[in-house]
Amino acid sequence: MQVFESRHCSILSDWLIRTAHSRQSMHQRAARIFILLLALLLLTLPSAQAQEDSDGDGVNDSDDAYPDNPDAWSDSDGDGYADQPNTNISDDCPNTYGLSKRYMYGCKDMDRDWVPDLLDDDIDGDGITNAQEKAASNALMQYDPFNPDSVPPDSDFDTIPDVLDEDDDNDGWTDEVELERGSDPFDEYDTPFNMYGGNSGWFFVAGEGFTTEHQESGIEVSVSWVLSALSSELIIPIGLVPLYITIWVIRHRNFVRFDAELESLDTLEDLKEAEERINEYLRRRRIHTYHGLILRNVVEGLEDRLDSEWSENYSRDSDSEE
Repeated sequence: MQVFESRHCSILSDWLIRTAHSRQSMHQRAARIFILLLALLLLTLPSAQAQEDSDGDGVNDSDDAYPDNPDAWSDSDGDGYADQPNTNISDDCPNTYGLSKRYMYGCKDMDRDWVPDLLDDDIDGDGITNAQEKAASNALMQYDPFNPDSVPPDSDFDTIPDVLDEDDDNDGWTDEVELERGSDPFDEYDTPFNMYGGNSGWFFVAGEGFTTEHQESGIEVSVSWVLSALSSELIIPIGLVPLYITIWVIRHRNFVRFDAELESLDTLEDLKEAEERINEYLRRRRIHTYHGLILRNVVEGLEDRLDSEWSENYSRDSDSEE
């Protein structure tokens, strides 16, 4: 551009000199000089404009990506953020096109949520976190956290993949309980309380009373719970309850009978016989151990009393014979 302008300026200067020396009228020479000056002015204006630097950063406006900002002048990746550091528009990833503007500027942002992929826990914006997509993957199915079309199933749309979700239908009942009771773990309207038609159970919550809503802290009273208990490992201990009660009643009756019998004994021979029977009952577990300890204490007390009475009688008889 400058060579072109210099050449034209030289031509116009030569033409001006020749005109000044020609034998033409004063008016013609003045007109030509005016035209020459005007042409020179028009030729130098673009050059002056091209050299303009509005912000004084040493870069011409024509080459300055930010002509009004003296701290920034280039944007290599064309994402609108400056290559120069320490400005309010500096690009944190100057060599990579990106539109992020939260936490970091100008970095890759696949799902356009303004959070850079480097810091985004859901890069593809499919609602499932990167960690959960990886955790839901297996040898047969791999889910890609960089592909919004690669999404693990989530029946209740709670952003937790079904394979990781303990309650797939989000009805408050865990899948394990629903499978055990026989209700559908993928249908929020099918619960252990209504699987038999109508409502067949409640939760009792202290201070609130009964409710049909699932309550983790409540006590369940329902048909499905009873049926489940009877069909599970609880059936054995539940079935043994009557037997336990019967054995307890028999042992208690034996204790009461022995206790009454001991109170009526008045000889050491009878007491010794009763003690032997008590020991036999203990060996055969026909009375409780703690009942046996009580009876032993009673026997010892009676032995002391009868022995004392016998000693007194013996002493009295000896005195009378003398």
